[in-house]
Amino acid sequence: MSRVAPVRAGDVIQVAEPDYCYGVGSITLRITTVHYLVYLDDGPWVVVDGIPLWPNGYEGEERYAQIRVTGIQHLPGGPASRTTS
Repeated sequence: MSRVAPVRAGDVIQVAEPDYCYGVGSITLRITTVHYLVYLDDGPWVVVDGIPLWPNGYEGEERYAQIRVTGIQHLPGGPASRTTS
Protein backbone atom coordinates (compact mmCIF):
# COMPACT_ATOMS: atom_id res chain seq x y z
CA MET A 1 0.00 0.00 0.00
CA SER A 2 1.38 3.41 -1.01
CA ARG A 3 2.49 5.82 1.68
CA VAL A 4 2.43 8.76 -0.77
CA ALA A 5 -0.51 11.15 -0.57
CA PRO A 6 -2.56 11.26 -3.81
CA VAL A 7 -2.81 15.06 -3.60
CA ARG A 8 -0.36 17.93 -3.31
CA ALA A 9 -0.50 21.65 -2.64
CA GLY A 10 -2.23 23.42 -5.51
CA ASP A 11 -4.42 20.48 -6.55
CA VAL A 12 -8.12 21.22 -6.98
CA ILE A 13 -10.29 18.32 -5.85
CA GLN A 14 -13.95 17.53 -5.32
CA VAL A 15 -15.14 15.16 -2.61
CA ALA A 16 -18.63 13.83 -1.85
CA GLU A 17 -20.06 14.31 1.64
CA PRO A 18 -19.51 10.69 2.82
CA ASP A 19 -15.83 10.88 1.85
CA TYR A 20 -14.65 13.73 4.11
CA CYS A 21 -14.87 14.88 7.71
CA TYR A 22 -16.75 17.07 8.40
CA GLY A 23 -19.33 18.96 6.41
CA VAL A 24 -22.63 18.89 4.58
CA GLY A 25 -22.75 18.24 0.83
CA SER A 26 -19.90 17.81 -1.58
CA ILE A 27 -16.88 20.10 -1.33
CA THR A 28 -14.41 21.50 -3.83
CA LEU A 29 -11.01 22.36 -2.32
CA ARG A 30 -7.79 23.89 -3.54
CA ILE A 31 -5.24 22.05 -1.40
CA THR A 32 -2.84 24.32 0.51
CA THR A 33 -1.13 21.81 2.81
CA VAL A 34 -0.92 18.02 2.86
CA HIS A 35 -0.28 16.87 6.43
CA TYR A 36 -0.20 13.07 6.38
CA LEU A 37 -1.93 9.82 5.44
CA VAL A 38 -3.81 7.84 8.06
CA TYR A 39 -4.92 4.23 7.60
CA LEU A 40 -8.31 3.46 9.14
CA ASP A 41 -10.43 0.31 9.02
CA ASP A 42 -12.09 1.48 5.79
CA GLY A 43 -8.82 2.36 4.03
CA PRO A 44 -6.47 5.32 3.66
CA TRP A 45 -7.46 8.91 4.37
CA VAL A 46 -5.38 12.03 3.73
CA VAL A 47 -5.36 14.98 6.13
CA VAL A 48 -5.15 18.38 4.43
CA ASP A 49 -5.81 22.09 4.67
CA GLY A 50 -7.53 23.72 1.73
CA ILE A 51 -9.51 26.66 0.42
CA PRO A 52 -13.17 25.82 -0.33
CA LEU A 53 -14.16 26.92 -3.85
CA TRP A 54 -17.85 27.68 -4.43
CA PRO A 55 -19.69 27.57 -7.80
CA ASN A 56 -20.27 31.35 -7.63
CA GLY A 57 -16.51 31.97 -7.62
CA TYR A 58 -16.29 32.72 -3.89
CA GLU A 59 -13.30 31.31 -2.01
CA GLY A 60 -13.98 30.38 1.59
CA GLU A 61 -11.72 30.44 4.63
CA GLU A 62 -8.94 27.87 4.72
CA ARG A 63 -10.14 24.75 6.48
CA TYR A 64 -8.93 21.39 7.72
CA ALA A 65 -10.31 18.20 6.19
CA GLN A 66 -9.76 14.48 6.46
CA ILE A 67 -10.52 12.92 3.06
CA ARG A 68 -11.02 9.29 2.05
CA VAL A 69 -8.44 8.62 -0.69
CA THR A 70 -10.89 6.63 -2.83
CA GLY A 71 -13.30 9.60 -2.78
CA ILE A 72 -10.92 12.15 -4.33
CA GLN A 73 -11.80 13.47 -7.78
CA HIS A 74 -9.13 15.75 -9.29
CA LEU A 75 -10.51 18.73 -11.20
CA PRO A 76 -8.86 20.80 -13.94
CA GLY A 77 -6.76 23.71 -12.76
CA GLY A 78 -4.41 22.13 -10.26
CA PRO A 79 -0.95 20.63 -10.84
CA ALA A 80 -2.33 17.07 -11.01
CA SER A 81 -4.38 18.01 -14.09
CA ARG A 82 -1.36 19.37 -15.98
CA THR A 83 0.89 17.22 -18.09
CA THR A 84 4.49 17.89 -18.99
CA SER A 85 6.13 17.00 -22.28
